[in-house]
Amino acid sequence: MNEFKSHNHSLVEFYDSIADTFDIQKLKALIDLDNADAVLRAVLPIEEMRAIGSFFTGQALSTQAVERFGKAISAKSVVLDPTCGTGNLLIECSRKLSTKASLTETLKIWGGVLRGYDIHESFVEATKLRIILEALSRGAQKNCSLSEAVTYLPGIKTTDAMSICKAQLSDITHVLMNPPFSNWPSPKTNYWNLGKVNAAGVIFDHMLRVLPSNCEISAILPDVLRSGSRYDKWRQFVNTKIDGKISIIGRFNKKTNVDVFIVNGTLQDKIKDHRILWSAENVALSQIGDYFDVCIGPLVAYRDPQDGSLAPYAHSNNIPLWEITTEVSEKRRFKGRLIDPPFVVVRRTSSPSNRFRAAGAIIAGTIPVAVENHLIVIKPKNGKISQCEALLKALKCSDINLFINEKIRCRHLTVGVMKEVPFMGNDDE
Repeated sequence: MNEFKSHNHSLVEFYDSIADTFDIQKLKALIDLDNADAVLRAVLPIEEMRAIGSFFTGQALSTQAVERFGKAISAKSVVLDPTCGTGNLLIECSRKLSTKASLTETLKIWGGVLRGYDIHESFVEATKLRIILEALSRGAQKNCSLSEAVTYLPGIKTTDAMSICKAQLSDITHVLMNPPFSNWPSPKTNYWNLGKVNAAGVIFDHMLRVLPSNCEISAILPDVLRSGSRYDKWRQFVNTKIDGKISIIGRFNKKTNVDVFIVNGTLQDKIKDHRILWSAENVALSQIGDYFDVCIGPLVAYRDPQDGSLAPYAHSNNIPLWEITTEVSEKRRFKGRLIDPPFVVVRRTSSPSNRFRAAGAIIAGTIPVAVENHLIVIKPKNGKISQCEALLKALKCSDINLFINEKIRCRHLTVGVMKEVPFMGNDDE
């Protein structure tokens, strides 16, 4: 993260250059919430940004997150961003606070309200510098050195959010966060399974365990936590801690291909008779799961050895969409479960921006097929291809796109969502 220090140096130089007059447009650019992500992209490769999960919250999303607090931020509040990055969310919170005539008076008030933690020292430094410049942009007069100004922001420091304990947070009234979306090893405690899990879910889980009761929460989280079947137990845990609701936002920003949602509410010791509505409760009277058995393709290409009988091999690249394939020409040895035609396959990789969320095809014929796990298998319970044809036609309907987008906005469809898709079949065919 040393590459970011050059940016911090420009912030320091600007502060030192301020006299009776200064370039207000340049100042506003340095604290612009939409510029922060562009600055990071200019100094870090996208691979490193993904690895550390650093994507900074823009103006529109920051505003939405702050506006969702039930209780207004005031000089009596204590607001924490446990993964503050370069301070965008804290800057937006500071705009709910008044300024005084001088910088020192203003920062003494703001410093009592704003707290921020990050594991990257250069980010923490940038957060302090940008908050100081924010105060100047709103009319506070510079009346101290930068080294003195920084001392008025003691709650913003280099700290790992996962090391925070309950005793350190007893006075927090508001928590605002956009935790990293990268993958971490599972904590292997409580309900967490083995393997890699989303870091945002782990951090949010930890904060719910250490924050005080009645604390207001507003968190920007990746959609996989809201809709992914792997995070069902995570959602169950959140339901026991927060009296709140979610808002589906959509794509994080134009350059970050991740959809997000905001969960906001009040932390409580025990939640009674309340359940967060994680997706629209538009349960259809008749669903795909009523007429079809749905599963993920059993074959995992990188893991399963080329053993067993030679079978037709279906994957995303050799099954033409919206067509009926009667003979899969590609073959592969596979000793796992083969699927008897006819059945529909739907590509698991799917974006809300796609024309069709559930892009499908029919595999017919008489020979059992090895189906790769990048495809969802939808096999008619009555065994008839006419049922498959009716489903394939239905999957092109705009209403089904809308249904799926309300249910899930991450880039992989799930078996659970596909089972719930509205479909009026015919058991008597």
